[in-house]
Amino acid sequence: GSPPELSVKLPKLCDLPAISSSWETVELPVDIVLLAVEDCEFLSCFAYLKEPFKSYHISTGPVYFGCMGDDQGKKMKIALMRCSKGPDVPQGSLSVSKDAISVLRPKAIFSVGACSGLNSKKVKLGDVVVSAKLITAVYKTPPSRDIGNLIKHVADGWKAPLQNADEYNAKVHCDGLIDITVYLFCFLGVYAAAHDFKTEWVVVKGIKDFVDETHSSSKKWNEIACVMAASVVANILNDPVIFQDWPHFNAGIASCLNLLF
Repeated sequence: GSPPELSVKLPKLCDLPAISSSWETVELPVDIVLLAVEDCEFLSCFAYLKEPFKSYHISTGPVYFGCMGDDQGKKMKIALMRCSKGPDVPQGSLSVSKDAISVLRPKAIFSVGACSGLNSKKVKLGDVVVSAKLITAVYKTPPSRDIGNLIKHVADGWKAPLQNADEYNAKVHCDGLIDITVYLFCFLGVYAAAHDFKTEWVVVKGIKDFVDETHSSSKKWNEIACVMAASVVANILNDPVIFQDWPHFNAGIASCLNLLF
């Protein structure tokens, strides 16, 4: 059928801040880093940032900052960054994630965007898969306790950003394994950096098409998938109390761990 209509207006690249604020004005550490690859993924995340501004650091390049939070005044400090497709290309997810973690010292890093689904019987277009499990020939990693507990409840209170949300009935799948054939390029570097730096990580992806289909996803379904994923992230981050006891990345502790192990 035809794609549902979004209830959120997607910003355009021309809507982004044109001028960078001085790095001295940035309040560090941030709470969460959001990492996107494609423009649509980036703009979908940007749409949910409150009080956004842009700054620049020589190690990270441009970073967009803002906040998310509840109506009681509690806020999460968010950094939004782009990376190139592929873990170990220049500006790929590995180098960008490592620079982001060491400079911004977040509590967690979220890889947000769209991906291809493996099985059209289990998920449908526009559904969102949330995972911090990775199983490949090399890695077998369960999620940490903090992220594992978080993932079980990511759909609590979430409303799909669709004009006919009740009719379309999009779902959030919180038990998805990350199949490396689908996620390799957008995500393996995030895992490697987070693992090296002992930082929490999670992947949130909207389904834009299916691997076994011959035609690629339409621009409209890609937009829907990106906005759906960003809306799930915003729903998680609008509850800052959950994250208040999570530790920020600490460079001193990380270097000690590297010496020990």
